[in-house]
Amino acid sequence: MATEAEKLLEDDEDEAFLRKVIFCEEDRFRFTATPWTGGYRWFKSPNIIPIEQWRKHNKTAPPK
Repeated sequence: MATEAEKLLEDDEDEAFLRKVIFCEEDRFRFTATPWTGGYRWFKSPNIIPIEQWRKHNKTAPPK
């Protein structure tokens, strides 16, 4: 069974692979006119968090 550290490493490797094969949102319009239909997406700008990621984090955060 994989440890938590191994799972995080695998997630990082998956993320790196997806960033190689999928255009970032800022450049996507240059290469395709297909609208985003859900699934993986990423942003070059470090200050942008996809709303799905924020919602997921917000649901798991303890209530204030």
